[in-house]
Amino acid sequence: MLALATAIFGFLAPFLPEVVKIGSRWLDNKHELQMMKLRLEQGAAEHLWRMEEINATADIAEAKLLHKPVPSFGVQILDKASDSQWPSWTVLPVFWSFAFLDLMAGMVRPVIAYAAFGFYAAVKWAYFIELTGPRFEATAAVALMQLWGEQDWAVLTMVLSYWFGHRAHKAAFGGNATSGAGRA
Repeated sequence: MLALATAIFGFLAPFLPEVVKIGSRWLDNKHELQMMKLRLEQGAAEHLWRMEEINATADIAEAKLLHKPVPSFGVQILDKASDSQWPSWTVLPVFWSFAFLDLMAGMVRPVIAYAAFGFYAAVKWAYFIELTGPRFEATAAVALMQLWGEQDWAVLTMVLSYWFGHRAHKAAFGGNATSGAGRA
């Protein structure tokens, strides 16, 4: 039996280096396929990262453009007038006109905000008067508890969160917020 085993081993022994080479090539090919797969995944990840970077850069540029302060036209007129040596009697009426227009344009957001709050308060006051009137005869405390609902809590929470978030944004990123959000 030992003789048969040695004969078979002796016959197959010259093929062992080739079998080892085939196994080695198979492992190399497997390794190369894994490396190619990793390179493709890395390329896809880099492409995705680059696209996100491009989008973020575009978003930043858009935000800077949107939050860029609008120069006052009246101030621009004064600057040009001082360079041109025009007499003040020709510049002042134009300056005051554009200063008034700048004031009116700057008041749009605050006026809308105050009007919306005023309307909200007026509606709540009307409900309060109705609830405490002769038809319902609720006490003031009961009327207030009925007036204040889940939506009111949601609005209050949103407004307070916005203002404290805006304050934290200013503290974290410094300076005045250029968006004008703190002025409304």
